[in-house]
Amino acid sequence: MQVDVGAAAHERSEPEDDAGGEVTDLGEFVERLAERAPDPEPAPHTDPATAAAAEQVRTWIDAGAAPVGLRALAEAVAEQPETPAPRGEEDAAPADVVAAARSESFLILDGYGPEEVAAAASALAGAGLRVAVTAADAARLDAVPATVGGLPGLSGAEQRELRLLLATATPERTARSGQTLPPAPLLPSPADVAALCAHAGSGGHRVSRGPDVLRDVLNTLDEERFAAVAAVARETRTALDHLGPRADSWAWPLVADLVHGLRRQDFDALRVAAGHSLSLADASRDLPRVTLGGELPPGAVALLTEYRAHLDGGGRVPRRFRRDVAPVLDLVRVGGAVPGDPQAVRAVVLHLELAAALTAVDEGCRALLVPTPHAVGDLRALVDGLERVDHAVRTVGRLRHDVLFLHPSSPVQVPDLEAAEQIAEGIGDVAEHGSAPEAAARLDSYATALEGSGPAEALPAELRAAVDALRDRDPAAYAEALAALVPARRQAVDQARCDALLAALRSADAGLARSWDEGARGFVWTVPLEALLTRLPGPDQLDAVIVLDAAELAAERLLVAAAAPRLLAVAEWESHPGDGTLLGALQRAAAPRLRSARGPAGRLVTLPTARRPSENSA
Repeated sequence: MQVDVGAAAHERSEPEDDAGGEVTDLGEFVERLAERAPDPEPAPHTDPATAAAAEQVRTWIDAGAAPVGLRALAEAVAEQPETPAPRGEEDAAPADVVAAARSESFLILDGYGPEEVAAAASALAGAGLRVAVTAADAARLDAVPATVGGLPGLSGAEQRELRLLLATATPERTARSGQTLPPAPLLPSPADVAALCAHAGSGGHRVSRGPDVLRDVLNTLDEERFAAVAAVARETRTALDHLGPRADSWAWPLVADLVHGLRRQDFDALRVAAGHSLSLADASRDLPRVTLGGELPPGAVALLTEYRAHLDGGGRVPRRFRRDVAPVLDLVRVGGAVPGDPQAVRAVVLHLELAAALTAVDEGCRALLVPTPHAVGDLRALVDGLERVDHAVRTVGRLRHDVLFLHPSSPVQVPDLEAAEQIAEGIGDVAEHGSAPEAAARLDSYATALEGSGPAEALPAELRAAVDALRDRDPAAYAEALAALVPARRQAVDQARCDALLAALRSADAGLARSWDEGARGFVWTVPLEALLTRLPGPDQLDAVIVLDAAELAAERLLVAAAAPRLLAVAEWESHPGDGTLLGALQRAAAPRLRSARGPAGRLVTLPTARRPSENSA
């Protein structure tokens, strides 16, 4: 980016120090402005305000937070030729200062008198802008009524947050000022409340002779006995859960039959065959491949087992025995060769035993309507499934036994698997939520805790609804109240933050806090130019700066553009100062002029941009 601040306002001893040169970034633009201030030598005075402003701007630039207004000014100056073209016809549409300020970063208020400056500042503040009016002569500021004595004591981010909260305030949210709503983790869950309501009211599970039978029987047990029954119930529930979903399951129907003592013999035979097959498959996993060239004679497995024992013993194999084994070995190949060593014979024996075991597995699966395994992985899954089935059947059996002897006159029975599930779940619920009086006491304690979270007269309606639902044992109403508390809690948090920011603002400027709370979002602050430059406001503290007597201010005062994104310069009628002034720099940047209404017409006039002449032009 090339920027140029125009001709020097002060003579320099060296030609290369002339301010008419070009610089390449915002930092150099700031340095050039600072250099234009009067030097300590030979002048007998210095300009500490400009130096302070330049130092503060340098700090912001180094931190990566270049002032928006100053950066826009540097870019605007860089884009214009050194000598602006004469102003064209005033054919722009009339515009007021608010509309112009919304669309332009820089404005020249041409011919504005003290009353018009005051009206412009008031109009901008009424539109929500935070406006500073400044002048080198502090007496000129007396004609502009200020609405604040200084900048708000809030950071730019806090001001932005407060203004947003005030702009989005609703009567419903405002009414939550001072309300205290408990955070979600402190409220019991709807599922917990529903279970407690079931126990405290009509009971949770309908088993055997009535909905309260199981609970009433359990209430007669001592603590140790009940703990033992509850442990069996939990084990049963866990074992049944491990069977997986009921849909398309072979395990659940098998458990239901085994609970009644059906198919036990077939089940045990299948478990033995499947386990034996899996052990044989694991043992033969690393052995050479065995292939059969025909059907083996009866007793081949026993014959080969005995032959392997002879080979393992290291003794001489009888010739007669060799003659009986030879026809069998001729029908077998291990790794493509006739087995002759103990390891090869062992592979053949394992292969034959595995084939026999898998045949038994196939027959058992067909008898029990269980899917037949087709690979070692399927076989392993079958063994695991059969183990889960056996464990579930045994836990259901223990539950049936314990429930049968809960009490000498216990009417609770477990006739089938479905009843076992209900009984196990019912015992677990009683163990978790207690008896009816205990469940009711817990619900009441929840309600009392919620009532104690704030003053009774200030209890929010949503919290009152949750308390009433707990007292009435109404889980549906409690769930609705809990859902309504979500937006209520968010509104309460927003309103608490708004109140806190307003209180902080009120402690610094009660009048501004009151006007913001009543709907106004802007303010007018009058400040001498030296004071404004000495301590520039931080980011997002001002929206616009109005500078009086811009034609009389040196160009280094352009650093005031770092105070806000918008700069409005007040000038006399048809002022045409040189580049060495603040007004001249704005004219150089093609800043639009907004004519006073006391003139020929209140018009926003944009200066046309002339092309920079080429090096070869005359």
